[in-house]
Amino acid sequence: MKSYLSTIALLLIGIVSFSYSGEFKVKPDVYRNWHHVKSMVIFDEKHPLYNPFNGIHHVYVNNKGLNSIKNQNNRKFPDGTKIAIVFYEHVNSNGAFIEGAKRIEAFMVKDSKKFKSIDGWGYYGYDGNGKNLIKDMSKDCHSCHMQAKDKDFVFSIWTK
Repeated sequence: MKSYLSTIALLLIGIVSFSYSGEFKVKPDVYRNWHHVKSMVIFDEKHPLYNPFNGIHHVYVNNKGLNSIKNQNNRKFPDGTKIAIVFYEHVNSNGAFIEGAKRIEAFMVKDSKKFKSIDGWGYYGYDGNGKNLIKDMSKDCHSCHMQAKDKDFVFSIWTK
């Protein structure tokens, strides 16, 4: 009986530690078929997020989160919402900024049970080569997203 309880305890510990590890990736041909929320360019060091987020950004949301991201007040994203944020270098080409190399591919996933301690959001980020950038979702991502608590921790607002 003791070994049975020990096995269950180890399994539960493994499940809890696994819930914050691993990867979550969506292929570009999938998220590009989601809803385009907005694009923007951070091109000047005057912007507070210039380092590390300079460049061209495209933001996409899946069907689950579409109505919530359109709502600018009292929004609450349902579980299953997925948001992709893709960062590219900005390259000056004859007076226009165009996309250069992919710098970062980031995802937010709403799962209120799995990510309860970080207000229901999981954060995943990868450099242009697919290498994981997130060591601690709470410190690396959620601590900054606390600034958007009144928007259910999502900075992006639907571009009308």
